[in-house]
Order: sequence, then structure tokens, then C-alpha cells
Amino acid sequence: MWLVQCVTCHHRDPGKDGPIGPAVKGSSEALVEARLLRGGYPPGYTPKRDSKVMPARPDLARSIADLAAFLR
Repeated sequence: MWLVQCVTCHHRDPGKDGPIGPAVKGSSEALVEARLLRGGYPPGYTPKRDSKVMPARPDLARSIADLAAFLR
């Protein structure tokens, strides 16, 4: 999923910043869920970038656990 859905904005290597999106390696499942389902952040989380570019992607809800595992 990462290579198909995410690398347009994030780097192919999730540990590096992409052209639009920041490095996301190590992101928690709570963060992945908040970003994908609501386009927001978990309570108390401070974003790496203050932007609203990433849209919510609730269509990817079934992939949250797998994506979070990939980003660890």
C-alpha cells in the first residue's frame, strides 16, 4: 500500500522527508489512524509540519494496522 498510495507525497523510504509529506517512520498506529480516518491528529500530538495538505482516506481503514506495522 505504501508504494501505491503514499509515496506521491511521502518519500519511498518512510524515514526520509518526501516532496510534500514528512518522514513518518516510527509513527504510532494512533497517528496513522487519526491521519487516515479523520485527517487529524491524536490528542496531544504535535505535528511535524503545520499543514492541512493530507486528506482523510477512510477508504484505507482496513490497512491501518498493516501500515503502522510497516512504519515501525
